This record gives sequence, structure tokens and C-alpha cells, in this order.
Amino acid sequence: MENSLWIERRLTEKAMIYLWDLINNSPKEIPEKNSLRQLEVRLKTPTIFLQDKDNWFYENVLKECVDHLYLQKWNNYYEVVVTKSRPAPIFLLNDLWVNYQKQHEFISPHGHGSEFFSFVIFMKIPCVSDFSFLLGHGNGEVQPIPFPLCPEDEGRMLFFPAWLFHQVFPFYGTEEERISVAGNIGIAPPVLDENEDEY
Repeated sequence: MENSLWIERRLTEKAMIYLWDLINNSPKEIPEKNSLRQLEVRLKTPTIFLQDKDNWFYENVLKECVDHLYLQKWNNYYEVVVTKSRPAPIFLLNDLWVNYQKQHEFISPHGHGSEFFSFVIFMKIPCVSDFSFLLGHGNGEVQPIPFPLCPEDEGRMLFFPAWLFHQVFPFYGTEEERISVAGNIGIAPPVLDENEDEY
């Protein structure tokens, strides 16, 4: 399922091997990083940051999704591609992390509003569970857009605007962990010309 708000992709075997290598070689102790602590409190799930070596994952997997969602907005496409009246922003993979969850655990509704784009990749799905986007409508109505998950969905990625609320439901009946990788993409701050005054 895909619409103009999000992109759904199946990762290649090479991309999955790359992510599993990052996961398996990441320190299990949690580094002292304020944004990580805030993320853990908000998501209420053990979270460990990963490092995208040489920006490989961004360049080979995420950049196409960034370009697609950014340029599908007519104003962006017109100004960047048609008239070339402004350059495209420089996007950066700001955060990349892995979540480990046991049965009965879940991630409550949340967005990543201070970022530009976000994504989630289902690395290990031990049994049936659900992911859901939450779309607001007039009069305070919220429409859930469910994505049923099962072991065959390992390697599935959802890429979406960071403001789009989403949640992950609990799973039951196994001691195996559910493992997902998620991340945020932001815009690099403008570089000041050394002759420009900061004020």
C-alpha cells in the first residue's frame, strides 16, 4: 500500500546484510546521548544508535526516497527542477537506531516532528503484529492506516514525513524479539560564506 504521503519498499539482500552488520557490531551498552535518552523515554523501548559507515545506507537506499517525496510537491519540483530558481536542500541522515521489543511491548503513537523525513525497517518479525499510521481529519477524527506484519515482512521499509504519527502494536506467543531499524532525515544548516556577516 502506498500513497502520496509515504513510500513502501522491500530492501535488497545487500542492504539487509549491511544493516544486520551494523546491528551485530553495535555496542549493546547505550551511549550517553541526549537525543537517545529522550527517544527511549518517548518510545519506552530499548534503543541503540547505529552509525551509517561512509553514508552508504543513505546514498544507496534512502536518497531515492528523499528525492521522490521532496520533489513530488509541485512547488519544490518547479523551483528546483524546472526554473532552477533555488538549489535542492542538502539532506542528512541525522539518526539511525535499532529497537528491540519483547512480546506484550509496543510503541505508542508518536511523530518525529523536528525532522524532515523518517523511516522504519522491519528486520525481524517473530509473529503477527501491526504497524499503523494515524491520519487526522476534521472534527478531531483520526483514521488509522494499518500495515499487518508477519515474518514475510522482514526487509520491508516504510518511508514517510516525520510529522506523520505512527504506532506499533504488541505481539504475543513467542520469546523471540521483534527487531526494527528506524531513522530520521533532516536538512543540513546553510553554510555561511566566510565573507558573510552572521547578523
